[in-house]
Amino acid sequence: MTLVLLEIMRPGNCLMASAAALIGLLIADPSPELVTAMLVFLAVFVVTGAGNAINDYFDREIDRVNRPQRPIPSGRIKPETARAWSVLLFASGCLIASQINLPTLGIGLFNSALLYLYARNLKGAPLAGNLSVGYLTGSAFLFGGVAGEFPERTVFLFILASLVTVSREIEKDIEDVEGDRKDGARTLPIVAGEKTASRLAALFVLVAVGLSYVPSLGIAYLSVVTVADLFFLAAATRILRGDATRAQRYLKRGMAVALVAFLIAAVSGYL
Repeated sequence: MTLVLLEIMRPGNCLMASAAALIGLLIADPSPELVTAMLVFLAVFVVTGAGNAINDYFDREIDRVNRPQRPIPSGRIKPETARAWSVLLFASGCLIASQINLPTLGIGLFNSALLYLYARNLKGAPLAGNLSVGYLTGSAFLFGGVAGEFPERTVFLFILASLVTVSREIEKDIEDVEGDRKDGARTLPIVAGEKTASRLAALFVLVAVGLSYVPSLGIAYLSVVTVADLFFLAAATRILRGDATRAQRYLKRGMAVALVAFLIAAVSGYL
């Protein structure tokens, strides 16, 4: 049972979110206390796991068809157990966040509520679901930031990550139009059309590119972030050409390089 409870949290996703939070902490405070870093890592890991568990609970009927190997449809865990486990994780994550400071507790509580609402109501809603995932992804950096001495340093990273993630989520919806239409989902490309959705996704990317040059963080930052922006511009081009798969690949690479740019700025003393 222990292994199933861990599996339904999707530990790989939890580790990625926790790593993002630690990057945010390091940017906000290059020399954080070890205890603070551990609490940041654990809080994000647990709340992210709770969100994945509650998502599987609400998606259990869809997963019986699309992902029958997952814990609930495979019968390895009861739906009620998965829901109770997610509630326990949400509470535990927020309790851990409260041991850092009030801002981290506030983000923990808000994100927990949003993760629940996303799984229950927002996933198939036009654009609302995309915006929710964008915020939740970017908020990992913000969470780490508010645990440090200079949280304002992570604001731009939060914004950039959110914008790029929204674009990726729209592209995913474009890829899944056929299946989503059969399931009765009302995603943006289904409601507004694939062309309109693609243009909006490209717009989010272009706004991120423009904003990346707003902070004055030194020549090293500008050099590396320009590389990231080249990936983003390539993604925007692929988006407008209807190549959603390759666009997502470029967006992932661009975000990874953007992280390096911000870390360089922090190490160089510009943050």
